[in-house]
Amino acid sequence: MRILMISWEFPPHVVGGIGRHVAELAPALGGLATTAGPVWIDVITPRYGDGAEVEQVTPFITVHRVEMPPMDVRDLYNSVIANNTLFVEMAMTLAKTQHYDLIHIHDWLTGMAGIVLKHRWKRPLVATIHATERGRHQGYIPSNTSYQIDQLEWRICFEAWRLIVCSTYMRHELHTYFGTPEDKIEVIVNGIHVNSAERCTAEELAALRLRHAPNGEKLLFFVGRVVHEKGLHILIRALPRILADHPATRLLVAGRNGNKMWPLAYELNVERAVEFLGYVSDQQRDCLYRIVDAAIFPSLYEPFGIVALEAMAMDCNVIASDVGGLGEVVKHLENGLTVLPDDPMSIVWAVNHLFADPAAAAARRAQAHDEIDRIYRWEKVAAETARLYVRVVGARSEVDW
Repeated sequence: MRILMISWEFPPHVVGGIGRHVAELAPALGGLATTAGPVWIDVITPRYGDGAEVEQVTPFITVHRVEMPPMDVRDLYNSVIANNTLFVEMAMTLAKTQHYDLIHIHDWLTGMAGIVLKHRWKRPLVATIHATERGRHQGYIPSNTSYQIDQLEWRICFEAWRLIVCSTYMRHELHTYFGTPEDKIEVIVNGIHVNSAERCTAEELAALRLRHAPNGEKLLFFVGRVVHEKGLHILIRALPRILADHPATRLLVAGRNGNKMWPLAYELNVERAVEFLGYVSDQQRDCLYRIVDAAIFPSLYEPFGIVALEAMAMDCNVIASDVGGLGEVVKHLENGLTVLPDDPMSIVWAVNHLFADPAAAAARRAQAHDEIDRIYRWEKVAAETARLYVRVVGARSEVDW
C-alpha cells in the first residue's frame, strides 16, 4: 500500500506542530504490515531550508522537496494556491513510476493539491485538519484572506473520503463550522516520544536551575508561539497577584518575539520577574521542563495541546486552560491543573494550589507519565492511522468512480 503524503512542513523546514507531526508519523507508519501490504510513503514538501531534494528517510519513506518561491505575505492565500501547482507537478512526475492507493494531506496549505490529484487519479483523499482558521480567531472571520482559507477548509472537508483530527473538540468544530458528518471524522491523537528525559544530565540540570533561580526562586515556564491565541498576555496579567503571594517567583518565556510582551510586563511592574529566553531548541526546552516548578499554557484556542504532553513527558507540573483539545489532555486534579480561559485569577488559584501541596502534584505527574506511556506513543498513533488507510482503500475498491 503506497501513500502520497503532502505537507507544507517537514524537517528541516518546521514552523509549528504540523512539521513535527509529519516527521514523527511518517517513519512510524513506514513499513507497517497491514492486510493491504506494508505501508510505503512518498512525502512531498517545499524545499525551504537546507533539505536535500530527495531524502531516503527509511527504506519505506522517501521525501521529495520541491523548489518553490516563498509565500507572499501580502497575498497569502493566492500565493499558497499557486505553489500548490508545484506539488501537483511533482506528484504527476512520481506517478509515472509509482501507483498511489491514497493521498494524505495536512491542513489547508496543501488542500488544493490534494483535491486536484484526487480527481485526476480517482484516488481517495484523507485529510488531517490540525486547526481551523475560524477556530484560531475564536469563531470569527476577520479578513478576506481568512474567508478564503475558511472556504478552502470547508471544501477539503467535503472532498475528503475521511478526515483525521486530534481531539473530540476538533471533531465537534468541523461538524459545527462546516456541517461535516461526525462519522466522517476520525479522532487519532498526536503522539510523543517518552524517552527524551535522557537528554539532560543531572549536572546540566543543576547548573540550569542555578542560572535561572540563583536564590532558590520558584520557576514558572511558558513556551510557544507568542500570538494572541496562546494567551501569554493572560499569564503576565496574573503575575502581580502571584508575586504578591509568592514573591520569590520568576517566569521564563521561551518563544520567538517573546519580548514583545515586555511593555505589558513593565506596565504591570513585573518586568524584573520575567525572563524572555527567545527561541530555544527542543533539547533546551526539555531541560527547562525538568527544572521548573510548573509549565503554564494559558491558551485561548488549542486543537490538541502537544505542548502539555511534552511537559508531562519531562515530569513537569502542568497548568493549562480548559479549552479545546488541551482540556482533553490535561484532566483537572488528575494529571494536571486546568484553569478558566482568559482569566488571570484562575491562573493565580492554580499556582497557589500547586505550591501548597507538593505531594498531590507528584501524584498528578505520575498519572500523566502513565497516560503518555499508554495512550500517546507514536507506534499506537501510526497503527490507528494505517488501519484507517486500509479501510479507506478497501471502501474505494468497492465503488465505481
